Amino acid sequence: MLSEVPSPGWRRCRWAVAALTFGLASLLAPTALGAAVAESHAWVDQPITGPWTPSTLIDEPKSRWREPLPAGFDSLSFPHFTGPDFNELFTTAELPNLSSISASPTITDSAEMDEQVRTEAVERGYQRRPLPADYALMRLIDDGLALQRPAAVAWLALEQDAAEHGFELELKSAYRGHRYQRAVFLRPFEAPYAFDDLAERLKMSAPPGYSKHHTGYAIDISQAGHAHFGSSPAYEWISADNFAIAKKHGWIPSYPPDGGRQGPVPEPWEFTYVGVEAILCFHQPPAGDDPLCNR
Repeated sequence: MLSEVPSPGWRRCRWAVAALTFGLASLLAPTALGAAVAESHAWVDQPITGPWTPSTLIDEPKSRWREPLPAGFDSLSFPHFTGPDFNELFTTAELPNLSSISASPTITDSAEMDEQVRTEAVERGYQRRPLPADYALMRLIDDGLALQRPAAVAWLALEQDAAEHGFELELKSAYRGHRYQRAVFLRPFEAPYAFDDLAERLKMSAPPGYSKHHTGYAIDISQAGHAHFGSSPAYEWISADNFAIAKKHGWIPSYPPDGGRQGPVPEPWEFTYVGVEAILCFHQPPAGDDPLCNR
């Protein structure tokens, strides 16, 4: 995704996307938390807000591979990744329709307190994440949740695959803007936000500006009838063989169990989309025999 320099051994797949800036300055600009909390809380439950309407049209991702992979593809052909590998893969993937990282959004009414939150967040391994570049390129799915176009296609494919294996997956969260993430992060606190248990909160939630959900490439999912996704049959299915099923559809665990210093504690319900090509080509030599990765 984003701001770190990709590892030199990886020839990543190139995407060509026209990223046009929409007139959303007022929607995305940081505001004082006190004013935000005083607003109607309708937007807390509706992450899709603002003067834009994502299309419901789901189209094919622009890729050499048709995603998900063709039937019969051997899942064992996917590389085996460690937790840090998964985290690096998302952070360095060149995903389309992402803006440059802007100034840090406001968290509270205190600049000093905001700096404390950001400092401790970075110490835990959180990284700044970009917002979509053009919101018109998003796709609206599942009760008003939005995803980037390739991720929307991949989610529907994963959902169908799960259904064919007897698992009912539910999409609980997708794209989140700064304002929505601020409400999520501050939900347990009350003004003037003493943050006596800030360390504990950072184990569970990213402050605004640091959530992978900002990109439109992260999802939270659950299995119907199961309170804890990490102990559900669907999670056992999707995570088997180093998350082979997720990889088949271009998804990887967002905060894997062995991810080390990555921000929150492991979150079995959150997955990020990087695409099948990025998974297959991760750390491939730039000049090899594989025509998919040799670009």
